[in-house]
Amino acid sequence: MMITGTSDLEALLKIFTFNKKKELERYCRSLVVSGSDFVSLILSCEEQAQPFIHQISFRDIVPRHLDLSDSELKALADNGLGKLGPEAAKAVRKMGQMFEERRYLVGHIFFTPNFSQWHFFCFDQRDLEDQRPSHWKEGPHVHFINWLWPGQDAESVWSNFVGENERPGNVIHLRFSMEQGSAQRINKKCDS
Repeated sequence: MMITGTSDLEALLKIFTFNKKKELERYCRSLVVSGSDFVSLILSCEEQAQPFIHQISFRDIVPRHLDLSDSELKALADNGLGKLGPEAAKAVRKMGQMFEERRYLVGHIFFTPNFSQWHFFCFDQRDLEDQRPSHWKEGPHVHFINWLWPGQDAESVWSNFVGENERPGNVIHLRFSMEQGSAQRINKKCDS
């Protein structure tokens, strides 16, 4: 059952208020972040640098084996209209495979000017999809980590993500919804 009485960004912003990792993890188990609230948070930070400074990194990662060679590009150009020849058909299949294997990797970091508090969200297009099986059984989600994680700091998390395409390990998975509306909490009945 979802509680829909939460206004604006209240439920999302609450994750920025925890001082204990276990309490944050417990809260996040039932949080559903809406896309519109996430965008509102970003815009607020971008416009006012409050409550945090925001940075984004995004890139399209296509595996090297799917790069079209000069000969494949030439085969496409030389083919003209009509039925594809064998080399042009191979190039078209390779292009189609790009959409299956590519990753569109996105990271958002929110931080105080002295980096005493920071919050990092990341995802790729597969994390947000509802159609294909997700690596997380709960469905569409974003990955989250912050300053409460021992051995993690904003600089290394950000530089590993931006420079090495590495996501931090041991993250929280936050349910994500593209539906309009406020961030919500799900009440789950606990079996005792």
